Amino acid sequence: MFALPDYSAFAKKAEIVCLYLAIITGVAAPISTAVTSFAYAGFFLAWLVSGQILKTLHVSLSQPAGKAILVFFIWLAIGMLYAPTSWHDKVITLLSWKKIFFTLILLGLFIEKKWKHRFIFVYMIVMTLSVSISWGLWLLGLPVLDKELGIIMTNHTSQSMAFVAASLCCLYLWSENSFVNKQWLLIAFLLFASNILFISASRSGYLALPVAIIFVIICLNNRKHLLSVLLVVLTVFTVAYFTSTMFKSSIEKGVEESASYKTSENFTSIGARMIFLENTLELIKQRPLIGYGTSSFKNVYGAYAEKKYNDWRGEPVSDPHNQYLFVWFENGLIGLLLFLGYIFTVLKQSLSGNKFAFIAAGFMRV
Repeated sequence: MFALPDYSAFAKKAEIVCLYLAIITGVAAPISTAVTSFAYAGFFLAWLVSGQILKTLHVSLSQPAGKAILVFFIWLAIGMLYAPTSWHDKVITLLSWKKIFFTLILLGLFIEKKWKHRFIFVYMIVMTLSVSISWGLWLLGLPVLDKELGIIMTNHTSQSMAFVAASLCCLYLWSENSFVNKQWLLIAFLLFASNILFISASRSGYLALPVAIIFVIICLNNRKHLLSVLLVVLTVFTVAYFTSTMFKSSIEKGVEESASYKTSENFTSIGARMIFLENTLELIKQRPLIGYGTSSFKNVYGAYAEKKYNDWRGEPVSDPHNQYLFVWFENGLIGLLLFLGYIFTVLKQSLSGNKFAFIAAGFMRV
């Protein structure tokens, strides 16, 4: 007689593999699309064979954020029914929301504090190594492939936002009084912040960094230091503006592009976003409540812009480069409120003193 294999032992190992692959997926996201895709596929497969699907979803859906994600996905699915596109496009658009579905699974997996700490420590180690390499290459004047000097991740925006998230982790570890030396945390934070200001050169990072810092101060109930932090942030950005040519030119270029978006003969980053905003709002006014349906943006916006313009402003785009506008356009005010409801549940947990929740909120925003 052969003994039956112990599936419970296999399931436990599969769950551990799933957790490690989740960490790899989160850490690799701003660095390598290929690694992220493979890690995510492995994570999903390990989750399926672990036998923990129902248990994971039960734990996830017992939390407000999990319920909010489920309701939002149900509305996305309903939006597929009235979108004027092929079912292939509908499914592709639904799959583009895999990050939020990933979050739903993580809510049920990352229950133990040790696994949350492992993610933060691994992320910090990788990002500290990355920022050190970035600074080293920048100082030596050695570009990576055809990227800007000092950029080692997928692009300058991804690098900037990854370092914003790493700055959040520094502040979290500082507040936790962890075994990590606070002097090293301060050095790491300064490396991340200065890289965002002087190397990564992303306007998204310029905005996200001070917002993230202020948000953390509020979440940690250090409101008495809020004014001091605001003054420090304002001082740092003022100094950066007058000492960094890259920082100053990026800000001034953004202001110039936003002012000339209607008359510019050439495509500009900010100008394009202003055009997307203007046209998307015009279309939203026609169907504000339920939108045009999941996957509808490219077709509906493209047809509208093509009739309205005969230059670069009429080029087809797949999204308006604004997540809230995108949701409102495709899924209406109902979808937007459901999406905001999900964000609100995470922020509420953060403000109630759940430190891991503010880390999650920070990653969600950056």
